[in-house]
Amino acid sequence: MNTPSQSLITGLDLVELMLRVAAGEKLPLTQAEVKLNGWAIESRLYAEDPYRNFLPSTGRLTRYRPPAERASDSVVVRNDTGVFEGGEISTFYDPMIAKLCAWAPNRHDAIEAIAEALDGFELEGVGNNLPFLSAVMDQERFRAGRLTTNYIAEEFPEGFAGAKLPHGRLFEVIAAAAMMALQRAERHGQTSRAALGGGTEIYGEWSIIVEGEHYPVKLHRLEPGGTWELNLLDNNAQVDRFDWRPGATIATIHWHGGQISTLKVTPNTAGCRVRYRGADLTVQVLTPHIAALLPLMPVKVPPDMSKFLLCPMPGQVVRVDVSEGDVVEDGQTLAIVEAMKMENVLKAPKRARVAKLHVAPGAVLAVDEVMIEFEAVP
Repeated sequence: MNTPSQSLITGLDLVELMLRVAAGEKLPLTQAEVKLNGWAIESRLYAEDPYRNFLPSTGRLTRYRPPAERASDSVVVRNDTGVFEGGEISTFYDPMIAKLCAWAPNRHDAIEAIAEALDGFELEGVGNNLPFLSAVMDQERFRAGRLTTNYIAEEFPEGFAGAKLPHGRLFEVIAAAAMMALQRAERHGQTSRAALGGGTEIYGEWSIIVEGEHYPVKLHRLEPGGTWELNLLDNNAQVDRFDWRPGATIATIHWHGGQISTLKVTPNTAGCRVRYRGADLTVQVLTPHIAALLPLMPVKVPPDMSKFLLCPMPGQVVRVDVSEGDVVEDGQTLAIVEAMKMENVLKAPKRARVAKLHVAPGAVLAVDEVMIEFEAVP
């Protein structure tokens, strides 16, 4: 199968060669003349939801902003695609969205290049495997090349639920949230100022909450638009430049020393949502006083949906195998839904009675639409 990554390491247009052979021409070179140069990594973006066991997803691409393509002697980033922002991913065709490729002289640099490209790839409107690809690129086992056909089953035995960021990556997330908060505070005149020997320092202090953990942060910025200095849990870091403005969905941190971190961010009233290296995090940015009162707030309990069969993917009902009043057993087939040219068999998760059917064959369903309502069997 032809892939863009093969073209990157051979320098050959494999599609052109295949078309010429199909037209009856002879290949203009021998196998011995095919030279391999460097390493290339290809990430295939699909409209498949890794949080739902890679079930297909459909809908409109409300945002589609691939990373900028570039080419130099040290790195190449290329994106082969046939979709566009505003286009629709339907149930009738293959769910592939794009082939994102990166080339570098060695494997390590190629992985770094594609990981950074995935960081800046904006894709909204349909469930997609972009966070899964980002998580894999950051795994030590993948980087070491210890690969087998059972890689996903071995590394994600309970399914993909998002990446658990190591301390260093989490530091980057917290830093971005703090700098966004200080930048917004500056715009509203809500920062504190202190006189320094060479000028004025703008500073802020917050308690940043990620997955229930509180991280006290102090952030300083030298005026005008100078270096950011971050103190988190007695760790200090300097940022030469922070590229973000209110309303932007990408934040880029230029660390002192040359490292660059690119994060997808969505601000909200209490902080922001941050997606980075396979993690999807809700980050709260609170003043220390408000953070201390947070445990007193009641926790909203999500509704119990265990008595419903929900459609796991957008698709059309092909068949319903039960009737109202039937007692079904664990593992019994309930219905079949067709999506992306595949029939998906939905089975009972436990023994129960069918209280109500909400769908019939031919119905077109959205994801999580109620199909069957159950009641307990005495």
